[in-house]
Amino acid sequence: MQNGKQQNNETKLDVQDVELSFKKKGPRTNLEKFLIFFSVATLAVCVVFIVLYINSTKEEKLNTAGETGASSSSNICLTPECSIAASRLLSSLNTEVAPCENFYEFACGTWAKKNVIPEDVSSYTMFSVVREDVEVIMKTVLEYPAQQDDPLSVVHAKNLYKSCINQTYIDSRGIEPTFGLLKELGGWPVLGNNKGGNWNESQYDLTRLLLDLLRYNNKPLINLYVYTDSKNSTIRIIYLDQPDFGMPGRKYYLNGLDDPMVQAYKKLAQAVAEEFHADPTTAAADMEDVVKLETDIANITMKDEDRRDNFLLYNPIEMSKLRDNYTVPSNAMFNWEQFITRVMSIDGVDVSLPPNETIIVRAIPYFSKMFEVLGKYPKKTVANYLIWRIMKNRISNLGQKFQELTTEYNKAIYGTSTPRARWRTCASYVNTYYGLSLGRLFVKEAFDEDAKKETLDMIHNLRDAFGELVNENTWMDDTTRALAKEKAKYIQEKIGYQDFILNTTALDEYYENYTAAADTYFENVLSNLKRSSIDSLRYLRYEVDKNDWGSAPATVNAYYNSVLNRIMFPAGILQPPFFSRTQTKSMNYGGIGVVIGHEITHGFDDRGRQYDKDGNLKQWWTDDVIQKFKTQAQCLIDQYGDFSVPEADGMKMNGINTLGENIADNGGLKESFRAYRRWVETRGSEEEQLPGVKYTHNQIFFINFAQVWCGNMRKEAAINRILTGVHSPGRFRVIGTLQNSADFSRAFNCNASSFMNPQKKCSVW
Repeated sequence: MQNGKQQNNETKLDVQDVELSFKKKGPRTNLEKFLIFFSVATLAVCVVFIVLYINSTKEEKLNTAGETGASSSSNICLTPECSIAASRLLSSLNTEVAPCENFYEFACGTWAKKNVIPEDVSSYTMFSVVREDVEVIMKTVLEYPAQQDDPLSVVHAKNLYKSCINQTYIDSRGIEPTFGLLKELGGWPVLGNNKGGNWNESQYDLTRLLLDLLRYNNKPLINLYVYTDSKNSTIRIIYLDQPDFGMPGRKYYLNGLDDPMVQAYKKLAQAVAEEFHADPTTAAADMEDVVKLETDIANITMKDEDRRDNFLLYNPIEMSKLRDNYTVPSNAMFNWEQFITRVMSIDGVDVSLPPNETIIVRAIPYFSKMFEVLGKYPKKTVANYLIWRIMKNRISNLGQKFQELTTEYNKAIYGTSTPRARWRTCASYVNTYYGLSLGRLFVKEAFDEDAKKETLDMIHNLRDAFGELVNENTWMDDTTRALAKEKAKYIQEKIGYQDFILNTTALDEYYENYTAAADTYFENVLSNLKRSSIDSLRYLRYEVDKNDWGSAPATVNAYYNSVLNRIMFPAGILQPPFFSRTQTKSMNYGGIGVVIGHEITHGFDDRGRQYDKDGNLKQWWTDDVIQKFKTQAQCLIDQYGDFSVPEADGMKMNGINTLGENIADNGGLKESFRAYRRWVETRGSEEEQLPGVKYTHNQIFFINFAQVWCGNMRKEAAINRILTGVHSPGRFRVIGTLQNSADFSRAFNCNASSFMNPQKKCSVW
C-alpha cells in the first residue's frame, strides 16, 4: 500500500508559479480556453522583448561565450509556446555574471533575487514552485463537490481533506481526542494523575508498549519492517534497523544538551507536556531526562557514512537466536522472539513465524548497545520518551495552539517563523494516504497523456547513451562491462501513473480497508496509521509485485529502486521546467532528460552497483573493478567535500553521504547531452531558435539544467542539508557537475583558467 514513506532501497531526485486564483466550477468553454491562452502568450511575448531590451547590451558583451547563437529570423520559433519558454529562460538569468566564472549565478541569479523565501518554508527552489502548482491543483480537485460516480476511495480522500481543513472544529476539541490513545499506551508518566496520565510502573511492559506504538507506525527504538529481501528480490523478509529521532538526524544530538537546537527541542517537549496539564516543574525535569536518553540513543546509532555498504547492513539471523546475540537484561521487560511474533500477529497481519524465521539485522552496533543505554534510565523515563515520540508526531493533528508551540523549535531547526497554509498541509497529507485516489483526480485535471510516449522515447535514448558511456569506460573489464549493459537494458520504467487508478472497481479494491469521516480528523489520522502499519507487514508471505509503484501520481520527484531495478517518473514532475511537449528538445533534455539519466545512473552508483539486473544484492563486479570504481568515486568525494556552503557560514559539504547523488548527477548530465545530440543528428538539423534568445540550443540545454536547481536556502536549511542530506545543495549540483563536463566547457568556450573549467575533472560514468 502506498503510504508516502520512501523505502531504504529507493533513491529520489530531490529532498522537496503562478497560483490559480479561482476554483474550478466546471469545464471551460473553447472561447475561455483560447482567451486565457492568448492572454498568457501575449504577456509572455511582451516580457521576452522587455527582458531583451534590458539585457541586450549585457548579452552583446558576453557574445554567448563562444558558440554561434541565433541564426536568421527565418529560423526562429514564433509560436506562443516558444515565447513563454524564452521568457521563463531569460527572466532567471543574471547576465552580469560570466557563465564560465559561476554558471549557477549566471543561470539563477535573477531568479534568486525575485523569489524570496516564504516565512513558512526553510528553502524555496524551482522544485518548490512546481510543487506549489501541483498543490493548487490538488486543492482544486479535493474541494470540488463530490460527484455521484466518484469512487468510494475518492469520497474518502475528500472526507479526509474536509476533516483536516476544519481548523475551527479541531481547535474546539482540544486534546480530548488523544486520551483514548494515551490510555491504550498505558498513560504518559509526565502527566501524573491528570487525564492521559495515571501511569503504573508495576504494569509497565516494554515489549507491549513497543508493540502498541508500532500499531500506529511509530518505531522509536526498534525499526521493524517488512520489505523485499535484498538477496532474493522475489520474496519479502523481516528487517530490524535503528530508529530515527525526534530531531532531523543523529548529528543534531552530538553537540550536547546545551546546543541551542537541542534546547529548543527540549522546550518543545516541555511545552507540549504542560499543555496536557503536566506540572511545570515535573515537565521540565522529566523532559530533560527524555532528551538525555534520546541523546544517548543517538550516540550509539551508526553514522550515515558507515551505512553506504549494503553488504555490511545485511546480517541474517534466526529469530530464536536474537536473544543470544543481543542480550536483554532480565529487568528490561523485553523479549525479542515475543516482540516480533506479536508484531506479526497483529489483527489484520496474522502471519505466524517459526523460531527459525530469518531476520535481517541492519544495525548490529546499535542493537548490541541498546539495552545497555536503556538500563541507565528509570522505566518512567523510557516510557516518557517512547510516548513523547508518538505525541510529537501528533502535534500537527491537534489545534492551532499546538502549531504555535512549535514556532520556536521550527525557527531553531528550519528557520521558519510561521506554519504552512493549512490547505497545503492537508492536501499533502491526503496525497500521503490516498495518493492514488487523488492521483486519479490529478491526472484527469492536469496530465497530458501524450507526455508518456515522449518521455518513454527519451528513456530509450538515455539508456542507449548510458550504454555508450559503459563501452567507453576505461576502468571496467569486458565481462563486467557486458553485465552492466545487460542491467541497464533490464531497468523497468514507470511513467505518469498506474493505469488501474482510472478503473473505479480496481481503485476501490485497492483502498478497501481505508475509510475517512468528514469531521473527526484525529481519528482519521489514527486509522490511517493503523492501516498503513498493517499493510506494511501483512505481505510477508506474498511474492513481490514488481508492478506496484508505491508512489502517488501527484508527486514532483523521480525515483530509482535498486531491488526492483526500476526508474519511475510520476505525472507531477512531467511539467515545465522539466518537461513540456511544447518547449524545445534542448530544454526537455536539459530538464527531464537529465533527471532520467540521473535515475538510470543510480543503478550504478556506490550502492546501486551492488545489485544485479534482477535487483539482488550480489557481487557481480570483480574486486579489481570495484577498487577502480572506488578510486574514480574518491575524486567526487574530494571535490564535493571541498565545497563551502555560503548559506551555512562556509560549512563544508559531506562528500561521502552525497556520493550516490553526485555520481547520478554527473552521469545523468553526460548521458542526456549525448542523447540530445543524437536526437539532433537524427533530425538532421538544429532546432529553431527561441525568440530573442541569443544562446545556442547546446547552451540552452545547460541553462535549463541549471535553472531546475535555482533556489534560496535559510542558514538552518543549509545546515540541515549538510548534517542529514544525501543531496548536494542546488548550487553545487550545478557547479560540481558542470565543472566535470567537457561538453559544457565546449558549449560556452570556457578557457582552462576559468572556475567552471578546472583541469582536474572527476568522472565515474
